[in-house]
Amino acid sequence: MIITIDGPSASGKSTVARMLAQKFGYYYVCSGFLYRSLAYLLVHKFGYKLSDLNAIKPADVAACFDREKFEYTYDAVNQERIFFDGVNITPFLKDSFMDKAASIVGVDEGARHFVTALQHAFALHHDIVTDGRDVGSAVFPDAPIKFFLTASVEVRAQRWLNDQKKYDNHYTLQQAIEKITDRDQRDKVRSIAPLVVSQGAIVIDNSLLTVQQTFEKMVALVEAKL
Repeated sequence: MIITIDGPSASGKSTVARMLAQKFGYYYVCSGFLYRSLAYLLVHKFGYKLSDLNAIKPADVAACFDREKFEYTYDAVNQERIFFDGVNITPFLKDSFMDKAASIVGVDEGARHFVTALQHAFALHHDIVTDGRDVGSAVFPDAPIKFFLTASVEVRAQRWLNDQKKYDNHYTLQQAIEKITDRDQRDKVRSIAPLVVSQGAIVIDNSLLTVQQTFEKMVALVEAKL
């Protein structure tokens, strides 16, 4: 079974994806973390600057996803984690720089090839819940259950602010709205696999819903399909 959840930044995709994975005993695959980890490694291991990420060397992508060094793990206790050469790099993947870097890396064909291959490999060995910008439209277009989560810009900006505080990153609400709006625009107009509502996806606007209400609504829809 494959459940995909697409949507813009801070629409609650990852939170409910983890909850669904735990509810149904599935493996959670966070596609955003895969792109973020690649961006992080290119910058910190291969010396790329933000401007360099528009022209990534295929050999560098392959080196970042070296099976001997790169490891993505998920379990209900530790949640999703990424290790490279035995070091847990997960804590470094959630900041505004990585937001921008990941969105640039996400349109690189070589990067997408490797990340998509990883996602397909997980799906071969597990029932999965996966979230991202294009998991229902491009990665798993034939997934039997597809969702598209969204919410107003203001609501998503406040959620993003709250999430950033966990990492000791502090912004004003206006700064958050600007960052969310900028990311939305980049995701929608990117040349490869832009953010769209995929065919057959169930759209849920959770602007006025709590996380629990969103989760319960999705559970009911999944159980009805199962």
